[in-house]
Amino acid sequence: MKQRAYDRLAAGISVLLLAALAVTTYYLAQTASHPTGDASARRKLHEPDYFVEDFQLTRLNPRGEPVFRLTAKRLDHYPDDDTLDFVEPVLVSLDATKPLVTIRSDRGTATTGGVETHLYDNVVLTRAATAKSPPMKVESDYLLLLTEQDIARTDKPVRITYGDSVLDGVGMEFNNDTRQIELYSQVRGRWTSPPPRPKN
Repeated sequence: MKQRAYDRLAAGISVLLLAALAVTTYYLAQTASHPTGDASARRKLHEPDYFVEDFQLTRLNPRGEPVFRLTAKRLDHYPDDDTLDFVEPVLVSLDATKPLVTIRSDRGTATTGGVETHLYDNVVLTRAATAKSPPMKVESDYLLLLTEQDIARTDKPVRITYGDSVLDGVGMEFNNDTRQIELYSQVRGRWTSPPPRPKN
């Protein structure tokens, strides 16, 4: 009789343990699928999930030819908005059909897919001289690069040095495809027509 009571008690305890396990498992599953406010807040923090030092990337066109190279001392990726931050980025054009363009800054941020790249602090864009034009340098504290359109744009004060000419203004757009540059407002400076190139 005692053995039978013991068996019943053991069976009852086993059922209780299984029930407790089932409840606990269900609670954990619900917690994982519906995170608490604190866990959700932590996920939304703008914190990097990985970084790369001495970063280098070469972008190719559909024909497999290099278009530009991007290097940086450090890259940080942020999963909350899928952006990239750069320390001392340097972009160099590699298109042989266009003048060599180099862009440097202290820091930068790129959106998803690199469609837009924002460069900040001590931004310097240089374009090499060609057979028809002297070298050009653009200096500003901010520059927006639209890589697919090959356009650089800013709404901040900017200085342009073009050969012996120096122009200051606020707001600018530089189109590397058409090789045209436009200053938006408060333009002032000294413009000197470049000397004619000797004919070969």
